[in-house]
Amino acid sequence: MAKIIFAGSPDVAVPYLRALAVVHDVVLVITRDDSPVGRKRVITPTAVAVAAEELDLPVLKANSLRGLDIPDSDLGVVVAYGGLVPDALLDEPAHGWINAHFSLLPALRGAAPVQRGLWNGDSSTGISIFQLVSELDAGPLFHQREIFFEPTETASQALARISSITVDDLVDTVDGILTGELESHEQVGLTTFAPKFTRDEGHINWLMPAVTVDYRIRALTTEPGAFTFHGEQRIGIVSARLSYAESGHAGTISVANGHVYVGTGDGTIELITVKPAGKTDMTAIDWARGLRGETVLE
Repeated sequence: MAKIIFAGSPDVAVPYLRALAVVHDVVLVITRDDSPVGRKRVITPTAVAVAAEELDLPVLKANSLRGLDIPDSDLGVVVAYGGLVPDALLDEPAHGWINAHFSLLPALRGAAPVQRGLWNGDSSTGISIFQLVSELDAGPLFHQREIFFEPTETASQALARISSITVDDLVDTVDGILTGELESHEQVGLTTFAPKFTRDEGHINWLMPAVTVDYRIRALTTEPGAFTFHGEQRIGIVSARLSYAESGHAGTISVANGHVYVGTGDGTIELITVKPAGKTDMTAIDWARGLRGETVLE
């Protein structure tokens, strides 16, 4: 049983922590500080912090790893921690640090590979487990596996699914590194990047084809969220889907048989759930019933 340091923060990291804690001695869990969540801004621990406490594991909450003292360990494992491992710590575990990244590196290096993959209209993503080095997501690879997107899943749904089906990928890779049976190899191919979305990127352009709009809404769900404007009111798009209904002009709203449709540059999108500014989520049809005057989204 090896001594493992685990660094992670959101829900997507929890399955890996739970699996590693079964077969190894997790001597420290590092996660980000408690932060405000929701409309009421309630101070809330990360999902990894909650899981670590349930597992009775030692937890260190820190938004940066710089200047930290870490215990003696065999390997550091990072899954969506939300910060870089500084050079000073890279060699402290006996076998260094590895990271589980949700793309086929060197494609989509950065913080939002699944989201950017959907945004780009990619049919698949993957998992890459690699040795951490100073350069972002550039270390040699121990393991890769391609994973196809399901037809209508959002980025959040894809991340949850991928984390649930790749737990063994990480555990087996950790074991192979510790036993010396697994060798790494350099990344090969075109390097692209996947930065986090800005809030402005969530603004949907209805002049784009419906297929592109669909990909982008799914990529932005749930964070930072897609949105549009009805007049001066900002309308969050919580859920939507491609439709085969007759297409209207780009941005034009139409209501038929209890459904709300929006025309695009080529095709139609059905709005399912929306969130008007300052209000809670509501069905698109309930929102549409209250519309007065202008029936165009911008």
